[in-house]
Amino acid sequence: EWYIMYNGPPDDGPVSIRRRFGSQGYGAVLQTITSGGFIRNDEAKDRFFRICCEHAVQRTFMDVGSGSEDDQRGAEGAEAADASPDAAAAADRESLAAALNFNAVDAFSKLIVLLMKLADKVVMLKRALKSIVAELHTNAEAQGANFNQRPYFRILLNLLTDVGAPEPSFERENLQLLSAFCDAFHAINPLRVPNFAFAWLELISNRMFMPRLLLVKSQKGWPLFQRLLIQLLHFLEPFLRCATLQDSARLLYKGTVRMLLVLLHDFPQFLCDYHYSLCDILPIPCVQIRNLILSAFPWNMKLPDPFMPNLKVDLLPEIRQEPCIVSHYASTLLQLNLKHDIDTYLRMRDRRVLDAIKAKIRLPRRESLQLDTKYNIPLMNALLLYVGTHLSQGNNTAGHPGQGGPALEIFMYLAHNLDYEGRYLFLGSIANHLRYPNTHTHYFSLVLLHMFPNTRDEAVREQITRVLLERLIAHRPHPWGLLITFIELIKNRQYDFWNHSFVRCAPEVERLFQSVAYTCLGTTIDRQNEGPDAAGRGADHISALGTKPS
Repeated sequence: EWYIMYNGPPDDGPVSIRRRFGSQGYGAVLQTITSGGFIRNDEAKDRFFRICCEHAVQRTFMDVGSGSEDDQRGAEGAEAADASPDAAAAADRESLAAALNFNAVDAFSKLIVLLMKLADKVVMLKRALKSIVAELHTNAEAQGANFNQRPYFRILLNLLTDVGAPEPSFERENLQLLSAFCDAFHAINPLRVPNFAFAWLELISNRMFMPRLLLVKSQKGWPLFQRLLIQLLHFLEPFLRCATLQDSARLLYKGTVRMLLVLLHDFPQFLCDYHYSLCDILPIPCVQIRNLILSAFPWNMKLPDPFMPNLKVDLLPEIRQEPCIVSHYASTLLQLNLKHDIDTYLRMRDRRVLDAIKAKIRLPRRESLQLDTKYNIPLMNALLLYVGTHLSQGNNTAGHPGQGGPALEIFMYLAHNLDYEGRYLFLGSIANHLRYPNTHTHYFSLVLLHMFPNTRDEAVREQITRVLLERLIAHRPHPWGLLITFIELIKNRQYDFWNHSFVRCAPEVERLFQSVAYTCLGTTIDRQNEGPDAAGRGADHISALGTKPS
């Protein structure tokens, strides 16, 4: 009855439908729903919404050919999920998709919005979303690869659009309504429903959801969106770990990059605050997304030009500001009692404690085979950040380059005693803190620049160069701290960078370094070694390592 009333007879035009919908003609249907006890309690609501959802989705396929062209607008962003490597199957699916009729789906979503106005809006929306999610789970599991996500995408998109309309009653409960959507999206994230991944990404990045959630006062929506973004990166991680991506994974990757570009442009502070937890998930080959996240800087900050000659980083006022890191990394150190070991080393300076720390950041063999790495990367990241930002508080040798303190001792020990893989992960974790001007960027930049000339192992220097260079040869943007660290390394004669064997080991490698040097400095290698001011801030680097980064 509601379906007929909402859509009208086939010969009715849009004006006639809008006129009837704007009147009280639908009051009888709503009265029947309420008086019939269909929404009298939570159990009744769940059953009512689930039956309506099932009926609406079935009508989408049963009424093929009777829909208007406007009914196809819900395919935006979700149709990529129906792609198939087989050309014939893809053509059949496209033919079916073009013929889907969303009249019943639109009527169902509008009914939910009207019922929200008759009762508690948040409670009604939560019950409706719960039923839709349950039905989506059932169909996705039953149909497998043949699951068509478009009807469910259309329902959820319609609800987002209608709830996001400038309605005073909805605006008063904006956060609660958006939280209901967050819970629903959490329940159908790609880790749980992989064949809904493309529609899910389109929904969480939609202009009616992501900006509204991130613009909630006091940043109350930020943790909710961060949880969704973490789930997306967890789903992508196994694919990004491989050097090559299949077509479907590549499409999802491109969509993720575009969403992060929007965040970088419109909400950079969000990426600044959550950079640690996001980078904690990214696998080693995922350089572009990592650079995007680390390139974010506060909207009210103007970055100094990293290519400016004689840039005095130590004198920048921003370099004394401590960054905000929204992460419980200290709790990660409670694993294997690692925090106790670090604090013990601060008191005793016993090398056996360092040996124990090195052993604890390695994974058991079974986990190592599953994750394709020998090291517990989140634990290593937490160790590095805790040592760099907290352990140096106990350093009583600030300003003395020959006595760098326990933090620097731990860093140098790990650099010299980890194997090739462990050292690469360790140096990459340091590079994750080379961001916009702040105390952490300054400190960890000095750590790398101290480590390069003071190590006795040429492999350490080579890996430091590799970690920096891998991130610089990727597409822009590049983090500010990464640029100033690499420029100082190749420009300052104290590091004797161009005379190391790994720079000239092969003609193609040497040409690569020359190209990067020209991009960073706008000059050739020969001229770089002639500048009278080449040893700009190198003398101050080691002495500054004794200072606390936060």
